[in-house]
Amino acid sequence: MAPASSKNREIYIEFKQVGQYLRCTAIDSVTGKEVTVAGPVSRNPEQLKRVAVQKLEYILNKE
Repeated sequence: MAPASSKNREIYIEFKQVGQYLRCTAIDSVTGKEVTVAGPVSRNPEQLKRVAVQKLEYILNKE
């Protein structure tokens, strides 16, 4: 099986503030698998997004 790549898939990104933390969820459009990362609200949301996408790609490539 070829490794999963975000280039061939749509990844949905969701941000939600929970108290002093910002949660970023990345969801794969094909499999429906999702991962969540959290960080302080002061952190740049793009950093959380990048980490969430990398974590999702890792999970998809493990299969």
